[in-house]
Amino acid sequence: MSAPTVTPRTTARALHDVIEPYHAVLYYAPQVQDAFLKIGLKGTWRGYFGGRAAPLGPAPAALVTALFHHFKPSLVARAVTSVWETALPDDVLAARLAGVDAALRALLGDAVDGPELAEAASLAAAAAAACGAPGRPLGAANAVLALPEAPHLALWQASTTLREYRGDGHVAALTHAGFDGVEALVTITAAGGEVRESIQARRGWTDEEWAEGERRLRDRGLLDPAGDLTPGGRAARDAVEALTDRFASAPWNALGARRAHRLYALLQPIGERIIHSLGIPLPVPAKTPGG
Repeated sequence: MSAPTVTPRTTARALHDVIEPYHAVLYYAPQVQDAFLKIGLKGTWRGYFGGRAAPLGPAPAALVTALFHHFKPSLVARAVTSVWETALPDDVLAARLAGVDAALRALLGDAVDGPELAEAASLAAAAAAACGAPGRPLGAANAVLALPEAPHLALWQASTTLREYRGDGHVAALTHAGFDGVEALVTITAAGGEVRESIQARRGWTDEEWAEGERRLRDRGLLDPAGDLTPGGRAARDAVEALTDRFASAPWNALGARRAHRLYALLQPIGERIIHSLGIPLPVPAKTPGG
C-alpha cells in the first residue's frame, strides 16, 4: 500500500475532525438504533439511509445514491425503498433526534447541561448559518431544520449541517476528479486513509467490482500493478482533498480563526470521549487544530 497521504491541516479539515464524531453518534449509538426500530426501521442500513436522507423528504433511491456517492446503488435502492414504505420522513427526523438525545445524555452525562457545551452550540450554529445552499443539497436540507432548544441537540444539528455541507463539496471534488463510487474508495484506501477490509463491505461492493475499479484506475495511469497510487494518482487524490477543504472553508472563514479555534478546543475532548465510548472507527482528533 502507498504511504498515507499527508494532507495539510487546514482549519476546515481540523474542524471536520472534531465535528465528525459528534455527528456520528447517529450511526453508532444503540439508543439511535432503538429509536429507529420503534418506527419500524429494522437493520443498520434502513436507519443509516433513512437517518441521513430524511431532511430531503421521501427522496428516491437514485437521488440518495447520487448524493451519497460511495455506496453501491443496489444497496441504496433496497434500503431507501424499504424506509419510505415503513415511515414518513418527519417520523424518521423525530426518531433520529430522540435517539441522538438519549445517546448524548448517556455519553456525556451532566456535561450536556454545562456552559462549555452551550458555548460550542452557539459557535457551531454561527458557522452553520454561513453554509451556502447552492450545490449543497444535503447541507441545505439540514440547514433549514429548526435548531432544537437544548444546547447538546442544537450542537448536533449544527454539526450535522456542517458535516453534510462538507460532504456535498467532497462529492463535487470526487466528480471533478472523475472518480466514481468504487474508484473513490480504491484511491482513498491506496492512499492509506481507509482499510479495504472495512470500507468495501460497508459500502456494498463485491471483490469483482473492486477489481474492476482498480483496472480502470490502472488504465488511467493512477494505480500501479501492486495497487499503489502512482505519482499521478497521488496528485489526483491530494487534489480531491484540497478541493474538499476549499469548498468547506466558507463557514470557518465567517466564524473567524479565534472562534474556530475555540470551537475546536471545546469539541476535541468530546469527540475523543465519543470515539472511545462507541468504538467509532475514526482517528482521535489531535489536541490542537494544528495537529
